Amino acid sequence: MHHGVDPYPMEVDHEDRNSLNNNVDNLRLGDDVLQGQNQGIRSDNTSGVKGVYWRKDASKWRADITVGNKKKHLGYFATVKEAAAARNAAVREYWPEEVWSANLIDTELL
Repeated sequence: MHHGVDPYPMEVDHEDRNSLNNNVDNLRLGDDVLQGQNQGIRSDNTSGVKGVYWRKDASKWRADITVGNKKKHLGYFATVKEAAAARNAAVREYWPEEVWSANLIDTELL
């Protein structure tokens, strides 16, 4: 809109995920997939890692990623660190580099 063009059907996405930061250099056009990839961690997340959660029935950590609006199962892992590493690899493989910073986890901190 800043440039006088209606972005439809694209949506305006805030790169830093702060909806109050409407500086032009923080805004980009994206589709609903990009919007989903650029979300922060959910408030009910207990692992501290997006896409990684504990499966009580398997007694293991499960890693998932959404690709093309479909959830892709990445596997079950003994540790949250292993699951996070698998998800990081999938983020790099399936998602554009512009959303990596919002999704890659430093596994050394786990």
